[in-house]
Amino acid sequence: MIYSLGVDAGSRYTKFALMSGDKILDLRMAPSGWNTKELAQEIADELCQKHGISRSDLRITATGYGRVAVEADSAVTEITCHALGVHYLNPDVRTVIDIGGQDSKVIVCDADGSVVDFIMNDKCAAGTGKFLEMMLETLGATFATLDDVVRDAVPIRITSTCAVFAESEVIGLRAKGADRAEILAGVVAATADKAAGLSARVRVADTVCFSGGLASSEAVRAALAERLGREVVTAPEAQYAGAIGAAVKGGMG
Repeated sequence: MIYSLGVDAGSRYTKFALMSGDKILDLRMAPSGWNTKELAQEIADELCQKHGISRSDLRITATGYGRVAVEADSAVTEITCHALGVHYLNPDVRTVIDIGGQDSKVIVCDADGSVVDFIMNDKCAAGTGKFLEMMLETLGATFATLDDVVRDAVPIRITSTCAVFAESEVIGLRAKGADRAEILAGVVAATADKAAGLSARVRVADTVCFSGGLASSEAVRAALAERLGREVVTAPEAQYAGAIGAAVKGGMG
C-alpha cells in the first residue's frame, strides 16, 4: 500500500497531512524553524514509525513557501493544493480565502477542486498572519485569546494600509490611552478589509471557505463574512488545507 504525505512548508509553520487513499491518518503542525528539510524528514520518520509504514511506501508531496527545501517526490504550487485541500474538506466550496503568515490568497475553484481563478497578495504584509501577530505582540495579547479580547468591542479604525505604518499607528493609539480591545478589534477589521478587497478582484462564487492560520479565529471569520455579505464557512482542519491538498495530489500518482 502506498501512503501519501503532504507537507505544507509555510513561513511560520509547516503542516503535515498523512493519507491512505481518501482517509486522513494524521495531521501535524510544527514551527518551520531554520531547516525545513530536516524538520520534514524528522516528522516523516515519526509518522512512519507511529503508523507502521515503510519509507519506501511513502510518497511525499511538498507545497507552500518553502517547498523547494523539502526532500519530496514532487512539489506542487500552494494555490493548487489549497483548492484541493478545501475541496476535500467541503466539496461545496467554490471560493477559498486563505490568510497565511506571509501572504493572502483568494482561489476560485470548480466542482472538482481545480483552480479556475486566483489572486495573491505576496508583496505586502498588511492583512497577513504576520501583520496580526505583530499587532498582538505590540498590544501584549496572543492569538489564542484574540476572540475573547475583541468580543463586543467597538473597533477603532486603523487607517494605515502598510503594515509598518499600521504598527506605528497602533503604538500611537496605545500611547494616547485607547482601549486595547477596541484597537485589536480595529486590527481584526483591517485584516478583514484587506482580504475582502483582494476578493473583490476575482469572482467570489457560491460557498466561501476561510482557511489558513487565521481560520480558527471566529472574530476574523465573522468580520470577513460581514464585508463579503455572505456566509463564510471554515473547518477544524482548515489550517491544514494546503498539506491535505498536497497529500491528495500525491495520492493521485
